[in-house]
Amino acid sequence: MRMKKRYTIGVMIGNANSPHTMDLMQGIFHAARSMDINVLFFLGIHSSYYYKSYFGEDTEDDYDYQFNAAYDYQAFADVDALIIAYGSLCIFLDEKERETFLDRYKDKPRVLVEERDCSGTSTSIIADNYHGMYGIVEHLVRDHGYRSFTYLAGPHGNTDARERRQAVYDVMKEYGISFDESRIAYGDFSSCVKEQVNRLLDRFPDMEAMICANDVMAETAYRECARRGMIVGIDIAITGYDDWELAETMNPPLTTVLQNAFDMGYMAVIGAAELCKGKKCHSVVVPAKLRLRESCGCSMQTCWQDPNSVHTQKNVWKWISESYIEECLEEILVENTDIVLKYKAKEYLWSIMEVDFRIPESEENIKRGLQKLFDSEISKYISGVSLLKVFDRFTDECVQMELQRKEIHKEAISNLLLRKRQLHDKILAYIIKGEKDYFSTFQQESWFVPLISKDMLCHMDDEQEMYRRALVKLHALKAEASYLYIFKEPIAHFRNEEWHCPERMYLAAYQSGEQIISFKEDERPEVSTICAGRGMIVTRKRNGRNYVATLLCLFSGEMQYGILVAEINPSNLALFYLISRQIGNMLRMYQMSREQKDMQWKLEALVQEIREKNEVLNFISESDALTGCMNRRGFMEKTLQMNKENEGKEMVILFADLDHLKEINDSFGHIEGDFSIRHCAQTLKSVVGKEGIVGRIGGDEFCVVILGNMEDGQRIIEKVREENEIFNRSSDKEYYVELSAGCTSVICRNGLVIADVLKEADRALYEAKKLRRKTVKKDLES
Repeated sequence: MRMKKRYTIGVMIGNANSPHTMDLMQGIFHAARSMDINVLFFLGIHSSYYYKSYFGEDTEDDYDYQFNAAYDYQAFADVDALIIAYGSLCIFLDEKERETFLDRYKDKPRVLVEERDCSGTSTSIIADNYHGMYGIVEHLVRDHGYRSFTYLAGPHGNTDARERRQAVYDVMKEYGISFDESRIAYGDFSSCVKEQVNRLLDRFPDMEAMICANDVMAETAYRECARRGMIVGIDIAITGYDDWELAETMNPPLTTVLQNAFDMGYMAVIGAAELCKGKKCHSVVVPAKLRLRESCGCSMQTCWQDPNSVHTQKNVWKWISESYIEECLEEILVENTDIVLKYKAKEYLWSIMEVDFRIPESEENIKRGLQKLFDSEISKYISGVSLLKVFDRFTDECVQMELQRKEIHKEAISNLLLRKRQLHDKILAYIIKGEKDYFSTFQQESWFVPLISKDMLCHMDDEQEMYRRALVKLHALKAEASYLYIFKEPIAHFRNEEWHCPERMYLAAYQSGEQIISFKEDERPEVSTICAGRGMIVTRKRNGRNYVATLLCLFSGEMQYGILVAEINPSNLALFYLISRQIGNMLRMYQMSREQKDMQWKLEALVQEIREKNEVLNFISESDALTGCMNRRGFMEKTLQMNKENEGKEMVILFADLDHLKEINDSFGHIEGDFSIRHCAQTLKSVVGKEGIVGRIGGDEFCVVILGNMEDGQRIIEKVREENEIFNRSSDKEYYVELSAGCTSVICRNGLVIADVLKEADRALYEAKKLRRKTVKKDLES
């Protein structure tokens, strides 16, 4: 019997560290598990925007561009179809790359997410950005009467951002509101828009509403308004887009548009599977749903009004609760959830709502029902925040229903309010516990990350063991399997230079459950783009299960070393991002260690040659050929010897400079310049005598060292000046030969740095040179 083919789908993701993209990845992950499809995420992570957000400055070395290399590794994976989350990619691709990116993968069946396909060659899934944004802006104009707006837009080149921006323009035009480009600031859909928000607030202090292209940027707008003492929903209206998980919990709750990224991810997998089966490409536009809350100025009473709400239905509890469960399921579960899961979720919700909330007996029933739900297997598929929202809304509408009765039952209303508080407290406690457990686990697991570096560092003398140690901790960090591939040699990838993906990689080590295997250098399995079907970067599991894996580039600075492929839940992505950076840095250290060893071997090979050459150099004269003084090398050696032999004694170092040597050379010729240098050297030697050391250490620079103090040094300087004066009076030369000099003294001691002492003497010389003649020409002086 022929077995059903299991498809492998590659997913190209850009801004993987944004909440919207993480929801998209979760939808893809759960769809792959449900549909028995292999998925491989090719991941780009961009941290420079967040660095700037936290530290207020750009990173000195931004290597985010290295992550873009990940997309080319699909050539190694033998994928049947691609999902390209183009909306997240185009934020970070430059203009040239945007034009060619999709064309690079035209030979693969593909699904575009957050981008329209005009060519008919791809299935596209995109939210109804235009009507969603149109609805929210029209609500601000029509229902609230606002007339002064600013818009915090998404990035240029992004389809979502472009359609939402157009909707804003069209509403303003429709209602005759003055609105132009000056009222728009452009962000990148991240929280790094503090500067843009404040620019709008400063420029338009009278604005009534700030419309934000997504919820993450709206959160930043909340923070900046709070810093200015502005109350959102009262002093200024703020709206978002996406209805991310925290929108309902913001203070006040954020008015936004639901764009369910989880659903879009789920639908993308369905679309890719259909293409693999030979079905035609098609386009899906996901309807947008307006979520009215207090941030736009609406009151809770306004937000309750809904023609389909329960208070318009008959006062029969079972009928009311059963009808509301269907609405509840739509919000707490994704649209594509399989029917079995929906049925189970419905049972749990009914167990909570089966006893009338208006009577005291419902208290215990709610407690038991919620606990069963939280302990069940389906709890991981349910959003706690969404569950909190639907029960809050349900109890509020039930209260409204009771208030509309001719005869108000205060006890029923009281019980409903108590049930609302009970549900709110229980669900909130569950959410907080889940978040606390998550962050506690993340904190504990983060402690393992430095241990990976430590283990690799301790085994750099054994390459095979070093690669094994890189994967030892990953099973404990919830990786079902992981694969470490390396290049034959590291590849330099510089910014603004074209990346050339290698044709071959080698499996250095892999981890499957608790088992870890590493290979010797000459035994590593090869994977190649030339025969991707035979050598794939992820192998199918022996137990027959599908896999969902994430590919992360291993790099440090400009150097690319390979890739890490890990079968993980997207919720663990942040941790494995840190791990990949640690491994990349350790591979850089290993490269440097190997280069150091190679250099050491070469140095040892040269030692003998250097030793032999030194013996020859020792025969070279230590004197200066022109003057007969010590040359620089000889002077330094003799000075070091004097310091060593006279520890504790005072020593004078004098720095002298022939005045205006260049003028002598230019006016009278280099022969006369050489004469002047020789004369100065002779004068210094005669004044110092045999007790001192005289050296010519530069073209016109001399140094003198002699035991003595500063007074001795000044006497030498004065004697040199007198000798030069006598010479110049009696000389028939047309120019003066003079020296400027400065000195300093030190105590001879072990560890004395002669170069530092020379600097002090040089500073004294600098002061003396201020007093030299302006010219050495005697005729000009006269």
